[in-house]
Amino acid sequence: ARAMRAVRSNAFTARANARTPRSTRATRRHAASASSSAAPSSSCRTRVEFGDDVNVDTASLSSRRRALGAFACAPLSVAISLTSTSTEFAARADDEDEELAELEANMKRVMETNSGEQTFVRQIGLRSSDKANVRACAFEVSSLWRVDGARVVDAMTTEWGTIVDPVNGEAVQGARAFATPDFGVKSIDDLGKPENVAVAKVLGLDGEDSYRRADMLGAAKRVDASTGQVYYDWELVASPPAKSCPSAVGCLYPEHIYLISASVLDGVLYVLSLDATPAQWRVTGNSVKRIRNSFTVGVADEAPTSQIVDAATA
Repeated sequence: ARAMRAVRSNAFTARANARTPRSTRATRRHAASASSSAAPSSSCRTRVEFGDDVNVDTASLSSRRRALGAFACAPLSVAISLTSTSTEFAARADDEDEELAELEANMKRVMETNSGEQTFVRQIGLRSSDKANVRACAFEVSSLWRVDGARVVDAMTTEWGTIVDPVNGEAVQGARAFATPDFGVKSIDDLGKPENVAVAKVLGLDGEDSYRRADMLGAAKRVDASTGQVYYDWELVASPPAKSCPSAVGCLYPEHIYLISASVLDGVLYVLSLDATPAQWRVTGNSVKRIRNSFTVGVADEAPTSQIVDAATA
């Protein structure tokens, strides 16, 4: 505190000198010198303390030297104070780093528990019917995505609206699952290689022009490791009719990108068709394929009634 008062006093003196004419300052210095020489030497024997360990003996020093000594020692006191303050700041910073690390660890655990890569919600389609030997089917969608509720068109068909990725927007324009009893084959394998199947005609999708116009982009066979059930998966691309394109070059995007999965269980054909959003295909295509590849048949009819809307009452 004494050191700080000395610093403020010297700073005040410097400001006063800056405002005082040179001739006046010379007169004051002469008077101060005369006063100092006239005073007994014992009155100058003082000790100024700066901090706990820094002492400067100012005995027999002129007032100017005492001032210089104060200026020289004051930074030491300030340095000691700053060192102590720096240590406190360093300790606080360490505590804040530990708190931040704990917060990040908690966020990571939450994301691992609730992220789309860890949690999937089963979407149930169709209603089990002993009369037609039809059983429910399902596919899975990330819990972070939004799925428009299922709508039962009839006992053999269930439809969904858009499926939306919260980051990239709409990923699927619509989805449909349907069953065809008495299909005539025991397994989807009986249709031959998936790339040789006339998808629209064989699966009963040729009633829609876009399926008839669609070209096959990919085909694969998939086997459920837990049940041994065989599935065929396809990607079809349907370009818009030539008359609807704005130029002779063609349209910027295809009209439809269909991701289809089909399987036969107990003589019943089950089909899932996802109408992927073409404009978002590059960023959401792999996620939509994962949805299509999760298609399973013969599952328990466990869909809550609140999630299913009957077309007859809608």
